[in-house]
Amino acid sequence: MGLVRFRALACDFDGTIATDGAVAPATLTALEGVRASGRKLLLVTGRTGPQLEAVFGEWDVFDRVVLENGALLVDPSTGVERLLCAPVSGHLVHELRRRGVAPTVGRAICAAGVGHLETIRGAIRDLDLPLHTVVNRGGVVVLPVGVSKASGTDSALREVGETASACVAAGDAENDLPMLGLAGCGVAVANALAEVKAASDLVTSRPDGAGIVELAAGLLADDLAAALAGFGGLGSARC
Repeated sequence: MGLVRFRALACDFDGTIATDGAVAPATLTALEGVRASGRKLLLVTGRTGPQLEAVFGEWDVFDRVVLENGALLVDPSTGVERLLCAPVSGHLVHELRRRGVAPTVGRAICAAGVGHLETIRGAIRDLDLPLHTVVNRGGVVVLPVGVSKASGTDSALREVGETASACVAAGDAENDLPMLGLAGCGVAVANALAEVKAASDLVTSRPDGAGIVELAAGLLADDLAAALAGFGGLGSARC
């Protein structure tokens, strides 16, 4: 690959490369094209491993997969996993269940519907745990302080020998904001929340996977030069 500005692409899963948990063949082909160009490809999702495996088996198109909103890093080529923070708090899980919340539990996260947000925050406060909550559309995820999609993406980039400034990151929801802010260019797909679009450098004209096809085409055509200059299918902004 010649001298290019953006040598890595990091994508959220739900609402970004996937629609209702499914990745369209055209989107997968576009992602394969990005990787074939010599760029590194990262998947960064709030899902746990079992949740992702249930709907998406093509992990090997990615150089690294970041699970649990930045907490768990996986090398799909070897299956090696690296937990990037403390494991999930058993005390919190027990307390949430005692308070009537049935959380989804991963290696490092607890997750539940956003309607339980205040109950979860109350339990964290009462147990005096070093945890924080991340809202993701209709859900809330509990993570150790300092863990986010940005921290997970940064760890993944380091493993593949790339930097944040050389990375394009794409997402759609609140929990993607730290990752988009970390990247050299943050991209919101057309179906993204208004606050995500406002914080992004580019916005695709099409939603979810179709927007990623659009983004991939721009990367392969001219390293997003036309999009960043205000031409082509992507909207222009700040990067």
